[in-house]
Amino acid sequence: MADTVPSCLALYPYVVVRVECGMCPARQGSYRLARLAAKYGPETPLLEVLARIAADCPYQRGPARPGDKVPGQYVARCHAFFPDIMRPAPNPPDLPPSLMRPRLVVGGKG
Repeated sequence: MADTVPSCLALYPYVVVRVECGMCPARQGSYRLARLAAKYGPETPLLEVLARIAADCPYQRGPARPGDKVPGQYVARCHAFFPDIMRPAPNPPDLPPSLMRPRLVVGGKG
């Protein structure tokens, strides 16, 4: 799935849309796909949805400063991303518990 990134919300493969930030570990969240599609429209590009979700990030690229050769060259940028698309897990993140395999809990009651 990592080599084929969906272009819009209508093509997002999961029911839950998770967002994380590479710079700010505390900034993460999850959203229901249906609610995002209702709010932004199902044909909205994923990058635009990500920009809207992370609009309040303190590291969003601001206006260019005088003297910068490249606008925003030395300004830290937001690193928000969709972890379920960029680092896919073996099981979907929204797999119902009834479909998950049992797992051994070390130190649990036997």
